[in-house]
Parts: sequence; C-alpha cells; structure tokens
Amino acid sequence: MKPRRIFYGWWIVAAGLGVNSLSSTLYVYGFGAFFIPWQEAFGWSRAALGGLIGMARLEGGLMAPIAGWLIDKYGPRRMMFLGISLMGVGFLALSQIRSLTMLYVVFIGLLATGSSLGTGRAVQVAVVNWFVRRRGRAIGLLMTGFGVGGSFVFLLGMAIEKLGWQGGAILAGIITLVVGYPLAWIVRHKPEQMGLLPDGDKAPVLTPDDPSLERETPASYTVGSGSPTATLSQAAKPPRFWQRDPRPEIDFTVRQAVRTPAFWMLAVMQAIWAAAPAINTVHLAPFLSQELGVTYAVALAALSFFAFMTTPGRLGFGFIADYVNIRLLMAALLIIEGIGILLFSTVRTMGQVPFYIIIFAVAHGGVVSLQAVLLGYFFGRKSFGTISGVISMFSLPMAVGAPIWIGWMADTQQGGYRIAFRVMAVLLAVAATSVLLARRPRLRMPEGQLVS
Repeated sequence: MKPRRIFYGWWIVAAGLGVNSLSSTLYVYGFGAFFIPWQEAFGWSRAALGGLIGMARLEGGLMAPIAGWLIDKYGPRRMMFLGISLMGVGFLALSQIRSLTMLYVVFIGLLATGSSLGTGRAVQVAVVNWFVRRRGRAIGLLMTGFGVGGSFVFLLGMAIEKLGWQGGAILAGIITLVVGYPLAWIVRHKPEQMGLLPDGDKAPVLTPDDPSLERETPASYTVGSGSPTATLSQAAKPPRFWQRDPRPEIDFTVRQAVRTPAFWMLAVMQAIWAAAPAINTVHLAPFLSQELGVTYAVALAALSFFAFMTTPGRLGFGFIADYVNIRLLMAALLIIEGIGILLFSTVRTMGQVPFYIIIFAVAHGGVVSLQAVLLGYFFGRKSFGTISGVISMFSLPMAVGAPIWIGWMADTQQGGYRIAFRVMAVLLAVAATSVLLARRPRLRMPEGQLVS
C-alpha cells in the first residue's frame, strides 16, 4: 500500500509552533528575564517598565488591523520574514540601550512591530485557513509553542546572568534570525494555493443527477460540518446545549462582522482579558520577589513553570473545542482563570505557589488557544486576519493600562499587587458573562441580511 502523506497543514502548524516558541522564550516571557537586571542596572521603577509593555501593546493594538490586512492580502510568509527581521535587529539594538527613552524606542519600534507582523497573528491566519473541522486541535498545537517556549525562559535568565543583559540581548537577536527564517519559509497562506482543501479533505465528485446539486448552498459557506459532502439539512440538526454547533462556517467580511451583536460581545471579552497577561508576563516574577523575598533565579523558575503549565491547557482545550459548545468552554475557562488569580493574591509561602500557578496557568493557556478558534467559528476564515486585528483594537485600554496600573499599585500601595490581582479576578467573571451572551451569527442569502 502507498504510504499516506502527511497533510501539509500539519507542517505549517509545526513551523508556527517553532516560531511561537522562539517568540515566547525571547520576547513574551523573555521580558521578565530582563526586568530585574534593568531595575538593578538603571534603577527604573516597576511602573516605568510595566509602561513599556503597555506601550508595546498599544502599538500592537493600533497595528493589528493593518497587520491583519497585510497578512490577508500578501500572505503570512512575507510578513513573517519582515517581522522576524525587525525582531532580530531589535534584540541586537537592545544591547546598546543606555536610557529609558532608548529602551522604549527599540522595544516598541522594532521588537513589538516585528512581533505584530511576524509571529502570533501571522501563523494563526495560516492555520485558520488550513483547518476548519480540526481547527481546535491545530490551534491548540500551535499555541503550545508559547507555553513550551516560555518554560525555557530560565535558560535566557542563565545566559543573562553569565553574559550580562547586553550579551543576552545579542544572543537573542542571533537566535531569532538563524532559527526564524527557515521556519517562516515553510508557511503557506491557503491550501487552495497548493491544490488542497482545508483539513486535507478530498473534493466530492458529483454527477449531473446528484440530488445535492438541487440544493441552493450560499456561496459564502465554507466546509465545516464534518465533511465536504455534508448538506445544509444535516448541518441544521439542532445540537444539545453542550455540543458544538454543526452548521457550516460562513465567511464574513469585516463590515458584516461589526454589524453583529456577537462581534461586540467578543470585543468586550477580549478587552477585559487583555489585562491578564500583564500578570504573568510582566509582574509574576517581581511579585514573588517582592512579596515572598525569593531570589531572581527562583522567581524566573516560577515564571518558567507557569509558562510550562499553560501547555496542557493550550493543547487539551484546543482538542476539546472541536467537539463541545465553545462559548460554554471559553466562559468556564475565564472563570477558572479568575479563581487562579484570586488564589494567587493570597499566597504566603512558596509551597502554595505551584498549586496556584497550575490553576491559573492551565486555564490561561486554554483561553489563549480558544480565542482564535472562537473568532473563526463565528466569522469564518476569509477575512480572519483583518477581523481579528480590528477586534484587537478594543483590547487597547486594558492591554496598555493594566501593566502600568499594576506596577503603580505595587510601587505606591501596601499589598498593591494583591489588590490588583483581586480586581482582575472580578473582571474575568464579567468577560465570561459576555461570552455567554454571544450568539453565532448567520447570513441569509441573497439579501446578505445578518441574523443571530
């Protein structure tokens, strides 16, 4: 028997996983490795360094619609080459900073811009286009890269301790370019460009008397109900409340998407959740150092453990999302993440830290993976990059303000970190409610009327 070839989409997932791992180790979680050395070298405050992440996220949010449109128009691979180049040069320039102003210019102008163009969003657009029925597991595998990469941030910390933060930045720049370029080369935009279909499906062969030809299927439908031969009558069978909606996906334009209530419910959810990464990527290590008096190495080890524990959440809940009501799953994960953060605000000993991190991290990883799956499920794949970019703009206030506000609370208030964490836990409950209120929109043809 002829051996079955691996669907090329899985090679794209593997390449994207590698890119996300690289970005996570050196940039996303890597910032925490530079945080304490910069404080010791320059005396910068937690609020000032938290503001750096806030401004980077401001840039990312403003850049998101443009980056999404560029990725949709020119394809992920071109944008990945550009973004990886900017990040590599950015790390090399980072080694030469001597002031907070220089740090902001390099970090935002090169690293953050490069990340917006060349890492997470670009590979997500590719994977969303290559998978429909298996999108949850594909995105889950893709997003494990951030967990796997973050779990190795302690290696960057070791390099910084041995080479200094300047040497660590130079090493990060070289690795970004040497590893990033070959991975970007593997990525392709859509399976149709290679004569393939999403999920590796085979095109159905229809005869002139095939009864399915008599059914009027809207041109904007994409395959998503189980197989290319699924009919609308099959897809319309009502599922149980906990099951995934089996109806085919519809490719919405940006204009159509923003006219649906679901778009605004998801915008509220993402806007609130955007504050959560400020805890783990920026303030987790400083929190442990300040509140429990642990060393730099121990604080980074806890950060690495957090990143590692997001991996089962990213992968496991991605698989589960292919079979269950994704709104209920997302809402449950937001609630659990809030509980984890609330528990973290009460930590008194290092013995409690691993248990609290597991609750926080597993749910956090699941939310990260499900965001892309949820958007594709609601609005299809054709304009996914642009729609995800537009919806990201609504995350700007929290994404920018949260790192600064949490840092300011820690600098000025007794137990400021703990207070900020408790506020975040309450807000995540609001985000969960917003997801539950969202309803999958439908597009009636030929009028193009949007209904929920």
